[in-house]
Amino acid sequence: MTKIIKKIFSSELGKGAFILLITMSIFNILNFLFHFSMGRMLGPEDYRILAVLMSLIYIYSVPTEAIQNIISRYTSKFNLNRRLGKIKFLMFKSLKKGFKVAIGIFLLSIILAFFLSYFLKINFWIILLTNVFIFFAFSSPIPKGVLQGRKKFGLLGINLIIEAGLKLIFAISLVTFGFKIFGAIGGAILGILSGLIFSFYFNKDVLKKEEEKVSFNGIYPKSIPYFITTFVILLTLSLDIILATRFFSPKLAGQYSALSMLGKMIFFGTAAISKAMFPLTSERHDNAKNPFELFKKSFLIILSLCILAIGVYAFLPKFIIEILYGIQYVDMAPYLLYSGLALSFLSLSHIIFVYKLSINKLKKSYYLFIFLIIEIVLLYLFHSNILEYVLAFMVSNIIMFIGSLFIIRK
Repeated sequence: MTKIIKKIFSSELGKGAFILLITMSIFNILNFLFHFSMGRMLGPEDYRILAVLMSLIYIYSVPTEAIQNIISRYTSKFNLNRRLGKIKFLMFKSLKKGFKVAIGIFLLSIILAFFLSYFLKINFWIILLTNVFIFFAFSSPIPKGVLQGRKKFGLLGINLIIEAGLKLIFAISLVTFGFKIFGAIGGAILGILSGLIFSFYFNKDVLKKEEEKVSFNGIYPKSIPYFITTFVILLTLSLDIILATRFFSPKLAGQYSALSMLGKMIFFGTAAISKAMFPLTSERHDNAKNPFELFKKSFLIILSLCILAIGVYAFLPKFIIEILYGIQYVDMAPYLLYSGLALSFLSLSHIIFVYKLSINKLKKSYYLFIFLIIEIVLLYLFHSNILEYVLAFMVSNIIMFIGSLFIIRK
């Protein structure tokens, strides 16, 4: 076992994954502290509103993950020959296009906010404030994608820590001053804005270079699988909390939101591995080397972390919920194992999809919508109680994982 661990962490993937694992673990801890502190400060009924709004932010983040992966993909190619001028051109051209798209989507989101306010029974203005994240969805991933593509994993991780740390500080301060949910969302906005500013600073060597124009023919058709895959994953990640608001009472929906967030700790906690793997398997593929070995190591690392988390959730559910969220949420303890299993299967599916994207082998990504439809149908059919609901969510993720195994064989 010791030899295997040494072999994994002596590799380029191992070093990159280890750096991101540490920094993203801190990032995730800070994000979870945000949720834990807000859950305690707001109480179940108000926390369910925040959880729904954060789920909307995950959906708005569809461009974020897709754009970051695309920028990382092109940056890693330019980085082979240290063409920083081309990277700078890529960065600023993407920012200009992203800002134009964000304006159009934000204007449309004003109409959507009216519908969501009625459907979710949430104040219109807090939804509109949440929609500001649309602008960050098309800007923040660009400098971060450059850091990822250049394999500056340490700086990328530090950037994430700054963002999450300031979000926590701002949110706690604003909620303490009586702004409640507006304070929580306002803190999140200030945090991501701070992260965006620092990400440009960490790319200062690129910014100093003269732009070197380069053609990106075919970038938009190539980006479609990234957007579809990210959309399916993030919507899968968010729908259970959003629909729980419709199916359950405010208090029960708030308690379920805490349960779901604890499950999502597994997904976000293992995301460092896929982020480290993506540019490395891309680079190997571009150099006609075998990227599959790197993928296998990534998959095994994530599988090990999932098994560890499931074990903890199985034996200490009440302790975990009580110490993190408080006694108001402890009724969810019997269901924590199922939430952990659901998100473990989603994490394993995610690493498979990211690998296929990194080597341009996920051409028919629209098939992934089948898994999203299955989840929606199961959640709509089985929601008479929390156990039935969380089991439906778990089964939908197991089905997605089985489907991803067929994809990896192609």
